[in-house]
Amino acid sequence: MKKGEFKSKYSKMKRIILLIVFIPFACLSQNNLKLISTINTTFDFFTTDNQGSIYLVNGNELTKYDNVGRQLYKYSNKNFGNISFVDATNLLRILVFYKDFLQVVLLDNTLSINGNPINLESIGFQQAQLVCSSNNSGIWIYDQQNFNLIRLDQNLLQSQQTGNLSALLSTTLQPNSLIEYNNRLYMNNFGKGLLIFDVYGTYYKTISIQGASLFQPIGDWIYFMSNNKLKAYNLESTQEKEFSLPNSEFTSFRVELNNFILSNNKAIFIYSTE
Repeated sequence: MKKGEFKSKYSKMKRIILLIVFIPFACLSQNNLKLISTINTTFDFFTTDNQGSIYLVNGNELTKYDNVGRQLYKYSNKNFGNISFVDATNLLRILVFYKDFLQVVLLDNTLSINGNPINLESIGFQQAQLVCSSNNSGIWIYDQQNFNLIRLDQNLLQSQQTGNLSALLSTTLQPNSLIEYNNRLYMNNFGKGLLIFDVYGTYYKTISIQGASLFQPIGDWIYFMSNNKLKAYNLESTQEKEFSLPNSEFTSFRVELNNFILSNNKAIFIYSTE
């Protein structure tokens, strides 16, 4: 295959992939959503992976469901208190963070323990507030003591750090979520905006989506929940959209493949956008 032909086919494939990714979001309205399943159970919060599997947290227990709500696996550990955060962006290496005990546990796709727990305090992070997965089996930590982001490689050695972000950005930091996606690191500084960094920890910019309690980056869009409304912000054009939801009681969301997952305080609702 000639170089020009390869480039043309690659560009066409990339356009097709982007189209597949964004078709569901164009359909996010109550008239286009079809309820396919409901998970009625007690839970504190939930997340998803890129295959549409759903992970529900209830205290110290994590339960995995498939994309139509069938229960698959369970994991629990009573030694570390309640689960504070789950990062399932890498479905083969699910990160579970126990903030109160400064412990990180890594699980495989069946929720079996993958390696020894990571004691953050023992490696110098007595005030780790946020943790998320990073590429090449690394992890990011937000250290409240020094107001900085630090990346640890697969051997738990420091590979990147930002320095004091409060001083660098001249702002008060009250971050409540952290995620790496598509070669960018996103940290939601609640009440101030969404801070964006590259994978080396270099500050890129702040997006003014104040009041966002939840967010999910997808392509060039940031989807977020604010005042019980689902909105989207385009990183390139700065365009903002708002989507209608089936009712106003929903407090959390995730979008994966052709599924739109919503929750209130009582259940998880799985909608199809096809």
